[in-house]
Amino acid sequence: MIKYIAFDLVGVLVKEKDILLTSEEKKLEKMFGPNINDSEYLLEAKKIFNDDSIIIGTTEKLIDKLYEPREIDIFKKLKERYKNIKIIIATNHISLVRNFIEKTFESVYLDDILISAEMHKIKPDPEFYEFILKKYKIKPNELLFVDDNIDNINSAKKIGIETIKTDKNSNIFAEIINKIDI
Repeated sequence: MIKYIAFDLVGVLVKEKDILLTSEEKKLEKMFGPNINDSEYLLEAKKIFNDDSIIIGTTEKLIDKLYEPREIDIFKKLKERYKNIKIIIATNHISLVRNFIEKTFESVYLDDILISAEMHKIKPDPEFYEFILKKYKIKPNELLFVDDNIDNINSAKKIGIETIKTDKNSNIFAEIINKIDI
């Protein structure tokens, strides 16, 4: 029985707007995901901007301008349908995305936010998923992981985690219902 649903952020809960970015913004955006910690991001970003406060400010503005929620009320609808299921976001990203998540998604329906830069683990490394299982003291088949990246899905499946592979046209709420209500 599913006790937790873990959502990836970019490509699942939010889409990237098709907007014009400066060359600096493009470089920063490419560095958002694969960070084991925020220090790595800042170190790389210093090649673009020399000042940490400029990096942080530019990054926060970029996240706000770039990401657009797909199904804004998905957490509310899931909590109404499945009263005991916990909902988490588990994303490869830098910590600065936390502010965006907290102001975009109603925290009353969101149980936790796990960010790779804070966990010091990156998908598709099995340790990323094992961290989640240990943190919540659940078995693999009690976690449903929703992601748009096939490597992340395959890695989670190898551990025994239930998965849903989404794409930009998916109705995620409907896919979750189909998976859980079987």
